[in-house]
Amino acid sequence: MGGECVPLEVKAKTAQAKSVKTVLSHPEKYNVKHIIKFGDYNIGRDGQLLTLPNYMQFLLDLEPEEIVLEPIDVDAVNALASEIIKE
Repeated sequence: MGGECVPLEVKAKTAQAKSVKTVLSHPEKYNVKHIIKFGDYNIGRDGQLLTLPNYMQFLLDLEPEEIVLEPIDVDAVNALASEIIKE
């Protein structure tokens, strides 16, 4: 992401995060284009906010210079999860 900062937020419960809204509403001030939020959520994306379940934290490669957010097809992930649950 060319030196872009991608903040991570971890929530114990599903809750509205005022800080996330503040940071994303002022890109010129914080220079942040995307935020990843872990919590008691399904996989989803709402604009620049990517929500992921807590158990997926181990998938992050914490080498900051190498973290890249690729577009995620949320429908495909949910379809795959539904197939797995049916098995």
